[in-house]
Amino acid sequence: MKKIILAAAALLMHATVSARVLDRIVATVNGKAIFYSEFTERIKPFQAQLKNTASEADTEKLEKRMKKEILDAMIEEKVLLIKAEQDNMQVTESEVDQGVAEIRARFKTEEEYADEIKKQGLTVQQMRENIKNQLVTIKLINKEVRANIPEPAEKEMKKFYEANEDKMIVGEQVRVRQIFFEFKSDVSKKDQMAKAKQVLAEAKKKPEGFSALAEKYSSVPDNAGDTGYFGRGEKIPEFEKPCFELNVGGISDVFETPLGYHIVKCTGRNAPEKKTFEEAKDYIKNYLYSAAMEEKYTAWVRDLRDDAAIKILDKKLFE
Repeated sequence: MKKIILAAAALLMHATVSARVLDRIVATVNGKAIFYSEFTERIKPFQAQLKNTASEADTEKLEKRMKKEILDAMIEEKVLLIKAEQDNMQVTESEVDQGVAEIRARFKTEEEYADEIKKQGLTVQQMRENIKNQLVTIKLINKEVRANIPEPAEKEMKKFYEANEDKMIVGEQVRVRQIFFEFKSDVSKKDQMAKAKQVLAEAKKKPEGFSALAEKYSSVPDNAGDTGYFGRGEKIPEFEKPCFELNVGGISDVFETPLGYHIVKCTGRNAPEKKTFEEAKDYIKNYLYSAAMEEKYTAWVRDLRDDAAIKILDKKLFE
């Protein structure tokens, strides 16, 4: 009996130690902890993506950089939440409900929504807490930064237009619909390619039914796969190249990007043209406002971080 009790005690001690290791503190911000378990849950989706997209030689280097960037983002989030708490920023339960509803609307079924929450390593309550924190942070940024940035004046916008006339030329644009087969860990690439080729045969047979096929088979069926018009350099090269090679009405073969397999149909092309000031005005206004917002936000957050007591406790994390 004594041996059994000692063995049970040893197992309990091991479990306790393991739990401590799992939840060791990797950093603190004003004494508030960022736990290893939080960090690993945040990084999991990126690690899975790296395995699918990066070579073995690049994975280690990219993962090390990614870990630093993610921890830095988590520290910034903590700094902002501490500031929001100090300023007594509040959100209502109805605001959180609305945030949850907006995310839920992105999924076709309740099962898909639940699977996504599970994939992120969250409970429903943790999901709500994350949304609440995001809304509090947005309110804080609106109050401290956005509210203090005036809209660009007409004179400023015209000056920008005149100094950047060469950039006011909109290059050739193309518009496509796509049927996208996202890479998934539980489905082999061979099986996904076979499915994509089957759908391509259907699309070639009945080109007029391409939109319906996108809604039926695509991993991103929104708007029947319509991308809207885009220019060169706006999409990843692996996606962009086949799109610009098509004539209007043409359908591509199955092609691969780091994200998955694609079939696209060209639905429109625009020749290059120079925008007038009036045509470019909204773009210039948004550009100047966003630039001012980014500059002010960066300086504001830097000041907050400088004033915070930030300690990285787990240096081995990046080795």
